[in-house]
Amino acid sequence: MNSRQLQYAVLLSEVCNFSQVAEGLDISQPALSKQIIALENELGVKLFDRSTTPITLTPAGEFFIERARELLFEEDVLLKTMELYKNGKNGKLSIGISPFRSQYLMPPVVKALKERYPDLHISLCEYGRAQLHKGISEGLYDFAITNLPVDDAALDVIPLEKDNMVLAVPNALVHLISENETKKSAVSTFVDLADCENLPFVVVSRGQEMRQLFDKLCKIAKIHPTIYVEVVGITTAWTMVQAGLAATILPKQFIQADIASSNVTLFALNQNSYIRQSAIVTRKGQYVSEYAKYAIQLLTGQ
Repeated sequence: MNSRQLQYAVLLSEVCNFSQVAEGLDISQPALSKQIIALENELGVKLFDRSTTPITLTPAGEFFIERARELLFEEDVLLKTMELYKNGKNGKLSIGISPFRSQYLMPPVVKALKERYPDLHISLCEYGRAQLHKGISEGLYDFAITNLPVDDAALDVIPLEKDNMVLAVPNALVHLISENETKKSAVSTFVDLADCENLPFVVVSRGQEMRQLFDKLCKIAKIHPTIYVEVVGITTAWTMVQAGLAATILPKQFIQADIASSNVTLFALNQNSYIRQSAIVTRKGQYVSEYAKYAIQLLTGQ
């Protein structure tokens, strides 16, 4: 039994004439009769009494047609609802992402998504790396953006642009860097963290990925930095730098052109270890909606 057979049976119950229904459907009368007979054989009952003119419904047929109309209506509602989901009207998109990356990466993506899917409900789930990885493994997000490495045995990974880490120093404090050790290229001023021990630093709290990176780099540089203040988020750290209080290490991508301060100098760091690789991550086999696919296209530039 299929939807087409239900439609044929309902139409036949209304018109009560095989040839007229077949003409309206633009099929042959034998083809229509074959479909109705196949339906009756599958059900094991006669739906139409063909001994009368015009044909009439049997008692079983009356019950069947009533339920068939309900099923066809429910199918129509279901298909229309799925179309709404396809167009984003009833859709939901959940993205796991860190707060600092959400700030610089998501505004243009959200704007483009809303332009295509005005009624799409978008949820940016902003957490730290450990919570994001847990959420990914549990399938809580349509996708997440996090730093590599991840356990790719259970995950699908799409690499994004690398995070280029820079040292942001208030201009008033630049003189604390060993002057003879800075060197310029065509695009950047490079510095070694080993020559920055006299700088005061603003850092995020222990346990956060950016703090772990900072501590690691200081250990590599063999310096014992002066911690001017410890804050919760990288946004606050950047604000402290703009206020001229201390230096910090952060991804260059975070510093958007419209908020870049003329009171701050950015230094590229010499060592390759100052680069992080981020990626879009989904759980293997997880359903990816049309709007999730579009968001991923926006993020990857494909």
